[in-house]
Amino acid sequence: MNRKRWIRWAVGTALVGLGLLVGLGKLSRSWTYQLFGEIYPRVETSERVVALTFDDGPKPGQTEEILGILKRHGVKASFFMVGRRIERSPELAARVLAEGHQVGNHSYSHRRLVLKSPSYVQEEIDKTDALLRGLGVQGELLFRAPFGKKLVVLPWLLSRSGRKHITFDVVSRDDETQDVGLLTSRVMESVRPGSIILFHDGGQDKPGTVQAVDIVVGKLKAQGYRFVTVSELLALGGITPASGTITASTAPAAN
Repeated sequence: MNRKRWIRWAVGTALVGLGLLVGLGKLSRSWTYQLFGEIYPRVETSERVVALTFDDGPKPGQTEEILGILKRHGVKASFFMVGRRIERSPELAARVLAEGHQVGNHSYSHRRLVLKSPSYVQEEIDKTDALLRGLGVQGELLFRAPFGKKLVVLPWLLSRSGRKHITFDVVSRDDETQDVGLLTSRVMESVRPGSIILFHDGGQDKPGTVQAVDIVVGKLKAQGYRFVTVSELLALGGITPASGTITASTAPAAN
């Protein structure tokens, strides 16, 4: 191969590789598409109904504030919990369930499940599943990837076991800012019937999130929106639980 041909080949190969990397990056960040299985960023419906979701908890001092707001407004939400944080605050995790909210799996360590071995990813799922069952969660366990990131292994493992991957179509980005006005406007400008809204009750302290959730819930209720859990939203869209699961989610009986 002469020098010019070698250069053309090298440049072409580099461009193909760059394009592949860009494509994989977009795939890993997509809220609406994955290579295998079921992914749900929202549900198609004309009914004014939304699912409010919280990631990364439970966190003492913060999850309680969110629960208080939800109770005052009389609405239910879905909490995607991290296994390690359940271990640190089992009573708080149990309280979320006892107050009628849905609890889902957000991995054990909250590390990105991208470019990890199948055994590593499966362990992240299984350890948190076991903790959720220990709390008394019954029925289908929904999953949300840390940071919403996935490539091949995670979707393949979820699809193999009939698991649903729940993402979102309305993102407050409260992991980037605690400006209450900005958080509120981001949600209100993007929400529509069937939306799945993302906030966080874990991580760094989020006083702006607490205020924004209060405002957003009030505004949406005033617009005629009804709040349901993710499983209830899926059911409204005709999406049924995985085969062999129990449809009810109940807390353990109080002592």
